[in-house]
Amino acid sequence: MAYPFIPNLNTKFFCIVDRKKKDLAAIISSYINEVDKYSSFFEFPTVYVASSEIDKDKLEVNVITRTRAKEFAVRINNALSALGGCEYVILAGLDENQKSYLHLPDDINIIEIEDIGQVDFLLDHFVQKDGYLDVKKDDILPGLYYSLLNNQKIRLNDYANSIKFELEQKEGIIIIENISAASTVIALNYAYAFNLAVALIEKPNTKSDEISALIDDWKNGGSKNSFHDLCHLVYSKIENINFPDYKFATFFTSSVPYSLILENVIPFTYVNNILSPDFFIFNALLIENRRPLFSSIVFSPIEFGVDEETNYVINKLVANNYFVKELTGNEASVYNLENHVKEYPYELLHICSHGGETGGYSLKEEFTDRDGTVHVVEYDEVVSFAPKKGSELVNVTTTNFWRKFDGLVWGSKEFKNAKYPHHVFTDMVNELKNVKGKSRRRKDVVCGSSAIKCIDFIYQPAFNIIAGLHSHPFIFNNTCYSWSNISESFLSVGARGYIGTLWAVENEVAKNTAEAFYDNLFDNTILSALEKAIAHTRGTSSENIYMYWGLHFQSFKRGASVAENRMKVASRLLTSFYRWRDHLTKVEDPNTQESINELINWNFKQLFDHFREEVAKLIPTR
Repeated sequence: MAYPFIPNLNTKFFCIVDRKKKDLAAIISSYINEVDKYSSFFEFPTVYVASSEIDKDKLEVNVITRTRAKEFAVRINNALSALGGCEYVILAGLDENQKSYLHLPDDINIIEIEDIGQVDFLLDHFVQKDGYLDVKKDDILPGLYYSLLNNQKIRLNDYANSIKFELEQKEGIIIIENISAASTVIALNYAYAFNLAVALIEKPNTKSDEISALIDDWKNGGSKNSFHDLCHLVYSKIENINFPDYKFATFFTSSVPYSLILENVIPFTYVNNILSPDFFIFNALLIENRRPLFSSIVFSPIEFGVDEETNYVINKLVANNYFVKELTGNEASVYNLENHVKEYPYELLHICSHGGETGGYSLKEEFTDRDGTVHVVEYDEVVSFAPKKGSELVNVTTTNFWRKFDGLVWGSKEFKNAKYPHHVFTDMVNELKNVKGKSRRRKDVVCGSSAIKCIDFIYQPAFNIIAGLHSHPFIFNNTCYSWSNISESFLSVGARGYIGTLWAVENEVAKNTAEAFYDNLFDNTILSALEKAIAHTRGTSSENIYMYWGLHFQSFKRGASVAENRMKVASRLLTSFYRWRDHLTKVEDPNTQESINELINWNFKQLFDHFREEVAKLIPTR
């Protein structure tokens, strides 16, 4: 199963668009897309204050959106740098708050487009197109697709003929959930660049926790009715697609396991349409055309003994000239996993352990907001620990799962309609820190929690960087219940691919699937390797259990030599050491300084304990 064609990235235009401006993104796409090229669009999230805002109350209330905007701006500059620059950056529908976070290179030509009415005037003279296609607003996505196929520009017209997607016979198909975000346009640009068929479907009216509950009841309660209920929610959205007509399919969704319903009749992949699908696609295209690190991490507390794949995976990676960092046995601690996930330079992480939902506490607390209003919040709490050898202090991670607010189910329609001011929830978080004598009730299973069992405690992924910013790694999390919440932790910070499980996987199946996966990984695509590997799930209770968040063309290359790759890892650890040491001089907050010092010391210890010879070669001496 080979997919040799990978389009080039469009280096003429680079578009940053307000996430909510789907129609504007579509019309601009009709102008700037080119055959056999992927045009990069990036969704700027909503932000309510400018980067220069000094009002403490505003900053406190908007801390989450400000943080997202800052991170987005950094990732944009990194993307431009990786691309090697472009001729024009288009700022589409951005407000002054959003633009205040961008610090683009001085030599970049910027085209600012405020609304749809400016598109033709500002872009027409840059492109060669064969006229216009009149499209109704409700038909904007199929209109975009057919305008691209016919080299036309979109023009909105309320009296235009209706346009609908017709399923075409192509190598693969992209299925897009129709949500009100620019990510739908990004998905369609992706399909066009790869010359794939497109289907636009309505998003099933369900949430990830509801899906998980149905799967659990089906698998643990033995009720086939639960599986039928899940099929009923999903199948009507895709029943008109004859999947065997295609070699593969990719779903743009946030939570729906379509491959389970379709019983993996063909190979399936997923792109999370709310977790930066823009950077996910862009980075994947870049990675396929560069020389990777050939560095990997294999993690396992060795709890399954001979009934696990750990040694086989390590040997297979070494045989393909990958340098392997083994976090196994006593080395498989929370502290080691946390720091290696965040800071270590790696292209691949394989996890073999117990996983899934864990125990915690149930709480119900009162707090008073700044307006003097009393609220009642109900939530679950999961706590994990990361002790470090030689340190009296223990890092504690606490994760809260909000359940109800003033009696309203969190995230429900009624909750949203209540339209609480943003500051209420800021006050909630701050006040809950100070509540004394909390009445906790032990809870055996916290729904929605995700954890990996380590040699000492459980690990809850909670990080904002991955692989020391040196790569966009692939993760095979071969633990139970590893498909949803825990995958989001990795995908949201830049992982280029992730394989997880929908429920509790059988030990023997997990072992055989992983071994078959790595047997085939270096001969074709990741998707091809997974297709061969899941043959080991057929006829077992783990059939159709695996999901792959990734793209159909992604692959792994063989390394040249382990020694060469050791040197690459040492070089990047040294880079991180100097980068954090330099950054330390620019911060004044004591807590931030302490955190940076920990990272400096961690990188130094890795170099001192494992890479002395390499460091001696990297650092010139007199």
